[in-house]
Amino acid sequence: MAVQVWIGEKPEHPNERRAIVSLANGLDRLEGLYLILANFSVGGRNIDLVLIKQDAIFIVELKQCDGKIFGDVNGPWYVESANGERKRLNPGRKNPYNQVISYYYSLINFLNEHRSDFLSAQKATSVDFRTCKRVVVIAPTIQEGSQVETDWKVELKGLDELPAYLVTERSSEINLSEEEMLAIPQLLHCTRWTEVNSLLAGVMPRWENAEALPTTLPVAAPALSTPEDLPAAPAPTVWARGRRALTTWTGRAAVLMGTLALVLAVALFALAMRRSPTLADQAASGIVSTSQAAGGEGFGGVAAQDTCVWKEFQSVGRRRGAQPGSWQNVGVGGNAPALQPEVVVTLEEVNYCQDTIKLTWSVRNNLDDENVALPLTAENITVSDSLLNSYQIDDAKSLPLQISAAPRSKARGTAIVTRPANLNAKSLAIKIKQMPFGEATWIVPINSTVQ
Repeated sequence: MAVQVWIGEKPEHPNERRAIVSLANGLDRLEGLYLILANFSVGGRNIDLVLIKQDAIFIVELKQCDGKIFGDVNGPWYVESANGERKRLNPGRKNPYNQVISYYYSLINFLNEHRSDFLSAQKATSVDFRTCKRVVVIAPTIQEGSQVETDWKVELKGLDELPAYLVTERSSEINLSEEEMLAIPQLLHCTRWTEVNSLLAGVMPRWENAEALPTTLPVAAPALSTPEDLPAAPAPTVWARGRRALTTWTGRAAVLMGTLALVLAVALFALAMRRSPTLADQAASGIVSTSQAAGGEGFGGVAAQDTCVWKEFQSVGRRRGAQPGSWQNVGVGGNAPALQPEVVVTLEEVNYCQDTIKLTWSVRNNLDDENVALPLTAENITVSDSLLNSYQIDDAKSLPLQISAAPRSKARGTAIVTRPANLNAKSLAIKIKQMPFGEATWIVPINSTVQ
């Protein structure tokens, strides 16, 4: 089985159960082992969902929303129904963005504290759980017209987008064997969700056994019953089980997501056959993530040898809003067409060696008929550290003074601070004030061991 579902406690809400089963069905057709950890506690936090594969860990806050979503990094999020009525999401609690951030720190602290329990001594020094992904997932989909402003720390995805996202994304510096993967839910005292794992094994027909799938689906679908609620019945044939599954929301969603994953895999294979491997300075807007830690070959996996050079290729994607001159924050890869970024700004490298701080940026312009520009000036870029020291960009040293990217092209530049970083600080906060397509902030850790 490609998927195993582990739980702390069985989810109480039917929507959560349906979402987990639907996701598991979609992943079950992919190669390699995927672990779904649901509804468990760690560090005093109750986490909705964690997905583990060999080269990535995804920390997920799952929200069932039948309407448009509106929200920001700060403040409450709202769901707008078809009649225009807005209701607060998570009343009395943190918004989903801040929820998944708090889950992230609880889980990575646990994994770092217990790394010696499931990793070899050599591997324990190389695996960095800080590169785990943080994702807010809206089930069943993000409706067109939704407006949610996040930053590079958190991705926003619809449940229908999630399988493709899981296939393409990876966490740099995470590479686990199946044995090491399976040790994580056991350390968290999770147990196998036997009913769902059995459901995966028996309800949906394998693709090779299905001679022909129906071309139309029923308009209405009954709610999914949990396995323990199903009455005893004679064992149906494989084809009968397949037809029964296709009358449920879960079955139809599984077919759609399985098809999506299959199409994506074929497309990626065809692309790989048509061109040589992507180099670090080539465009890869279809794969790079707003929270992707990358450096070295491709999109990551090779840490910088010089410890005073940070290379994580952290990106923000922007798309023009409904009002003239306004921009909305969107993810960088794997989005629905209506949420594809028109401009992607990436902080590729921060070099704080010797007596200067060099900030290397790239701008990807996905527009067809408009140039975009990013000023590399003190007026547009501010740098400060966790000790509240400020570092001013030297406009005369910026190369160029302004990054200009023509339609459907990418351009680079470097902004320079002509003073050394304070190595007693924990991090640098790098902020673009105008862009000119909205503000964005990057947090870069400082290695205090640099000589």
